[in-house]
Amino acid sequence: MQLDRDAGRAAALADTLATLAFPADWVRAVSRDEASALAGLPLARGGVFFGQGMLVQPSELIPALLATAGVRVAPGCVARLARDAGGWRALDATGATLGQAAHVVLANAFGARQVLAASDLLAPLPRVAQMHALAGEVTLLPAAALGGGPRCVVGGEGYLLPDTGSGCVAGSTYVHGATEARIGAEGQRVTLDKAAGLLGDGLAALHDLAPGSLPGWAGWRAVLPGRLPAVGELAHAPGLWLAAGYASRGLSWSALMGDLIASRLCGEPSPLETDLSQLIAPR
Repeated sequence: MQLDRDAGRAAALADTLATLAFPADWVRAVSRDEASALAGLPLARGGVFFGQGMLVQPSELIPALLATAGVRVAPGCVARLARDAGGWRALDATGATLGQAAHVVLANAFGARQVLAASDLLAPLPRVAQMHALAGEVTLLPAAALGGGPRCVVGGEGYLLPDTGSGCVAGSTYVHGATEARIGAEGQRVTLDKAAGLLGDGLAALHDLAPGSLPGWAGWRAVLPGRLPAVGELAHAPGLWLAAGYASRGLSWSALMGDLIASRLCGEPSPLETDLSQLIAPR
């Protein structure tokens, strides 16, 4: 459930839905009352409901992906890349070869910038050179304080996820210039305020939760100017691909961008229009 942020955006989104004419069982506009009924909680506004949207649990998804046939995990820390007659070699800090292949995809978030710089490949990529790590945290709220929690993901200015057994995840914060990603009272005050902003009246227990007393998780995002990722083959380094800068959309972006890279490697039709592909091309 994606709630309207304001009347102007709601009107623009309604026009978009009307123009694109998506199937109603995939996405449709809903009133505040219908949104609340779908979520099982009083919500602050109406919005759009993605009936086939899903909740992904990384702790289950990642092991399943790593267990896929053909996937081999080779632990190590890549310091730089070197080109040779067969393609590319991944080297550790001592210069030892960790692996080599005709095609290499750098999908290590903010770490990609350092690898490219150490490989003397960053200079032709001024936008990628501006990639920075942005700290943030999420908070686990007791489902009991939310009437059991929402029945679907609720997004808007922040987000609130259904109870997965250990609480409802509320997020998130954006901390510029941070030297560490950490959980704290200030961040939890932000996530609680965002959760409250998504919900309507009748959830007073949420306001009784004390910032700083709740469990949560903190980490980093790789962010590029314009908030779009950098995905594709490097024009000045054939065979070397980049997939980074997903910002706040890591899991959803990565699946689509994986399809994009695979389609190009296999000579298949692209899942993205040409103009969108150009917008995210590494530069």
